[in-house]
Amino acid sequence: MFRIVSSQNNNLEVEINDFNPHHTFLCGQCFRWNADKGGIWTGIISDLGVRLIWNGRTCTFLNMSESEFTDYCVRYFDLETDYGKIKAELAKKDENLKAAVFHGYGIRLLRQDFWETLISFLISQNNNIPRIKKIIESLCSHFGLPVRGGFSQKTFPGVPALANAPLDELNICRGGYRCRYISKTAAIFGQTPSLESNIQKLPPAEIRKFLLSLPGIGEKVADCVLLYSGLDRSAFPIDRWVKRVIETLYFKRETDVNSIREFARDYFGDNAGIAQQYLFYYAREQKIGV
Repeated sequence: MFRIVSSQNNNLEVEINDFNPHHTFLCGQCFRWNADKGGIWTGIISDLGVRLIWNGRTCTFLNMSESEFTDYCVRYFDLETDYGKIKAELAKKDENLKAAVFHGYGIRLLRQDFWETLISFLISQNNNIPRIKKIIESLCSHFGLPVRGGFSQKTFPGVPALANAPLDELNICRGGYRCRYISKTAAIFGQTPSLESNIQKLPPAEIRKFLLSLPGIGEKVADCVLLYSGLDRSAFPIDRWVKRVIETLYFKRETDVNSIREFARDYFGDNAGIAQQYLFYYAREQKIGV
């Protein structure tokens, strides 16, 4: 839900409902957005460098045309989805979720590129966010292409670039054992150029099954890929923060991830993944279960 307010000097002011970049970019779903001291957020969407300033109710996209906003931002920020309605439905579930929704009111699920999401969350396993970001930027710097918009950063490398990269060159990015997984996964996709697009046409359960067959991909990473590429809003990635918050607020005891995953799908329904984002952000910010 959005409305273009004005377009002046190639800067686009857009009113976006239920959005706060601090909430959206810092809730664990992406790794290439950063804010400077002046409050300007910088990120890469496909081959376009994006700078935006949040003004409370409106968002100013710097050096962006209306056509670029339509082509790149509407889908990426999931702007045709009514998050106000989703938040209202989730808040009715219980007081705990209501508090989480209120705390992270500006979270929107990003519909990110499938390949970028897959490799990014493969890198994320047993890792911390600062290091994940460094590895990803190194990968882009070595194997990506220039982006439009006068940015020094590069695009996320596509399948051919990573499939053709020798392992010793991938190791330059300092991803450790994850570089082997990147190499093997890229080789699988590189053998069948249509695989990336064909996989995304399958039902979520089939996509998940395929993801789990890839080197180094476990339950959490598979769910991250499904959720953060916009393929399944009911996917419920479980990391330590999500496990803690569900155990603390709902189970009142320690429990296993399979029980949590089953509970989440039954209780939160089709928007379980969006509920996960609110709960993750709430738990991490409030140190719940620590």
